[in-house]
Amino acid sequence: MKGACMKTLLSIVILIITVSVFYTVLAKYKNRPLEPDYYTQYYKVQDTVPEGKVGVFITGLIMPEKMEYPFFYNITLKIFNAIIPWPFRLFSRMDKGVALLDAVKYHEHHEFKPTRLVDQYGNDCDIDGEPFIEKYKKGEVEWQPPSKRIYLDHGYFLYTGHKAGLPSLSGKTMNKANLWYYTHGIKQKKLPHWQGTFEVINGATEKIRSKYANIEVRAESSLNYYKMKEKLFELLNAGCETIVLAAPMPIYSHFEEFNSSFRHSMEYIDEWKAWHPGKKVKVIMAPPMGQFQPMRQAFVDMLKDRLDTLPQGSSITVAVTVHGMPWDFFSWEAWLQLAPEYRDKLVKDVNELLKSYSFGRTKVVVCQDEFSDPVWDPKEKYLSTNRAYVEAIKDEYDYVIGLPIEFIAENSDTLFHHALKNYHGFTGYDVYEQIDYPDWSIPYTREFQQGKTRVIYNGVPVGKYQKHVIEALYQSLDSVLAKKR
Repeated sequence: MKGACMKTLLSIVILIITVSVFYTVLAKYKNRPLEPDYYTQYYKVQDTVPEGKVGVFITGLIMPEKMEYPFFYNITLKIFNAIIPWPFRLFSRMDKGVALLDAVKYHEHHEFKPTRLVDQYGNDCDIDGEPFIEKYKKGEVEWQPPSKRIYLDHGYFLYTGHKAGLPSLSGKTMNKANLWYYTHGIKQKKLPHWQGTFEVINGATEKIRSKYANIEVRAESSLNYYKMKEKLFELLNAGCETIVLAAPMPIYSHFEEFNSSFRHSMEYIDEWKAWHPGKKVKVIMAPPMGQFQPMRQAFVDMLKDRLDTLPQGSSITVAVTVHGMPWDFFSWEAWLQLAPEYRDKLVKDVNELLKSYSFGRTKVVVCQDEFSDPVWDPKEKYLSTNRAYVEAIKDEYDYVIGLPIEFIAENSDTLFHHALKNYHGFTGYDVYEQIDYPDWSIPYTREFQQGKTRVIYNGVPVGKYQKHVIEALYQSLDSVLAKKR
């Protein structure tokens, strides 16, 4: 009897070890980096001399001016795949029911009694015609607390009477975008990102076409997959033998370019080639705009114009801000290798500019808006934009000026999502305060007086500063096209 028990126990131990090893190996396989690695295996070793007829395809994450549901559905799946490891991403894709938000209090952290519930399309009634708020009163709608993995996340309500036809977390994000970004959050009920980005793309394209005859150029948002494919096929059907890929971004990353816009472009090119046996297509990835001085000049000019308005003798902190990622989890990110060429040179430019004034104390810091928070960075290894501001306030600087150097047009991050975190705890910041930004040719700025310190968000390079961004994209493309024999 004792021997049988020992055998059973040994079998259980062996089973547990086997399952554990299997799970570890499977998780490592499921979470392996994408292949091929278009940064290390392509971009860094590519032949950058165009051959034959050349087509240019410019693509990146460009937000729609008005609410587009496929865009936000696609972006949620992209984030699930990139940020959430297997097997947890399986749960993120679960359709548990209809994600609902209160039409007025749509960014709450604690459970409350709603007054009007709407789904991601703005409907306040279910498919049976009954208002969601009535279903709530009958106990058919449940409060879902904020995610513990997203700093300052909001909760939502969930109706489980039937499936929604999409992941519940996608529905939550789409609902937030509809209510906050495009309805209540901004008076104009539209975002400037599409227009501002295409002003840069079109300006650079015009300069390229004036220099290179018969050049074919197309552009599309990297989350409009069908349109990307359609426009790339137009270039290839027009006889282009070399495709130059570029993105309207100062710094490239795996997250945005090498595992997204550029990867999808390569997939569509390979698909076209499969339909056209024997056709050869050379692909060249142009360098990011930040490797060219005009991109830095845009922010230097903006900062100079701001500094010119401040009293001499003032103490000033300049916060050079980037988007941010949980770098310890993505140590292989191309961004980490490509950022210094732009970010560090711009920091040097800012320091040199400050020397030309008769200010008192001056300080320049580099910080990030996202993922340097108590959730992802509890040991404060990376400096958050919020903490950079708070430290300047504690040190009683007269001014702290934020330069969001990775953005060329205002979008949901700059206006809403990052602002929520950057100004957390600030007197005068209200997540529900509506933004009024009628003239997109003037940089949108915002200021908060916190004790002795005035915190200034200095905006992005639009209007008179946009010429530098156009020139940077032009120089990026020209650095490749000029090599054609």
